[in-house]
Amino acid sequence: MGLYKRGLVWWMRFTYHSQQVRKSTETTDKKLAERIYHKVINQITEGKWFDVDEGNQRTFEELAEKYETHVFKELRSYKKNRCYVNQLRAFFGKYKLSEITPALIDDFRQMRKEQGVKPATINCQFSFLRRMFSLAKKRWMWIKEIPLIEMEPNADNKRTRHLTYEEFHKLLGFCDAWLKDIVIVAAWTGLRRENVVRLRKDQINHLTREIMVDGKEIKNGENLRIPIANNAYEVIASRVTNDKVNSPYVFCDGEGKPYDPKKVYKVFKKTLARAGIEDFRFHDLRHCFASWNRQAGVDIYTLAELMGHKDTKMTMRYAHITPAHLTKAIGMLEKSYSEFSTKLAHSNKDYVGQTA
Repeated sequence: MGLYKRGLVWWMRFTYHSQQVRKSTETTDKKLAERIYHKVINQITEGKWFDVDEGNQRTFEELAEKYETHVFKELRSYKKNRCYVNQLRAFFGKYKLSEITPALIDDFRQMRKEQGVKPATINCQFSFLRRMFSLAKKRWMWIKEIPLIEMEPNADNKRTRHLTYEEFHKLLGFCDAWLKDIVIVAAWTGLRRENVVRLRKDQINHLTREIMVDGKEIKNGENLRIPIANNAYEVIASRVTNDKVNSPYVFCDGEGKPYDPKKVYKVFKKTLARAGIEDFRFHDLRHCFASWNRQAGVDIYTLAELMGHKDTKMTMRYAHITPAHLTKAIGMLEKSYSEFSTKLAHSNKDYVGQTA
């Protein structure tokens, strides 16, 4: 029998007009799947079965619903992703999948531009759109072709903003005590806001002075181990020692509950305004960690490990070298060549003396 499983759902495989056809029965019930399969085989035998293009039957709303049901659980940034998908379904929802053409996609692009949305954000939504159509074709077999989706040009959202040591100390001077501790640990560990704010005591190894984060809590899914710089360790040790409510969290309120990351972001934003620091976000503290390490001479491969990156290309987006450090690098090159030239001159002088 031409039935097989994909996950929990039964699929059927049969030949129609000398071509292999694979279609989902859309049921997890094997007996029901068998009835559907036999019905299709009988229809083919009687010449009553036609290979219907589901793209003419399914709407984008159905695709969005299936995507949410089957794929969202695989994603980490659920709320942000849901927002993107809801905006797509608000525009494309009523259309059949076969009706979503490059021209219609360009209408969506133009609408988002008129709403003042940045090219990088539009590209994020287009990435979701591509992913959804790819699944519709390859996994669910609802369509035969994926419509052309052109990404926005010049949408590089690479940021180069990080604080100098002077700016960082200025910022700390305007932070409330609880926020100051969080900012210090964020800047000296490179951890993301969620991982810092919800840092647990059981993630701290005081003997080796390391933070250990399980891959389930990290964006790339791999376990992360970070040596703790003294500045951050002093804060963490003080927090743990002076905890009077026996909270499992390093940073917590009077009841032992972790701070809300959204609240931290809002207070941090107001603190930046008081400090007169512009064009800076909490996530840019991660840029500080990377850039300070890079400027101190840490190689890019080691830095990638510290930041939990699988690819140094991503690390390069965080690690920024200042013009002063570039000038210093050229100075080191000139010094190296100068020392070589001096040795060469002495060597030639000795050689001439010996042959005279």
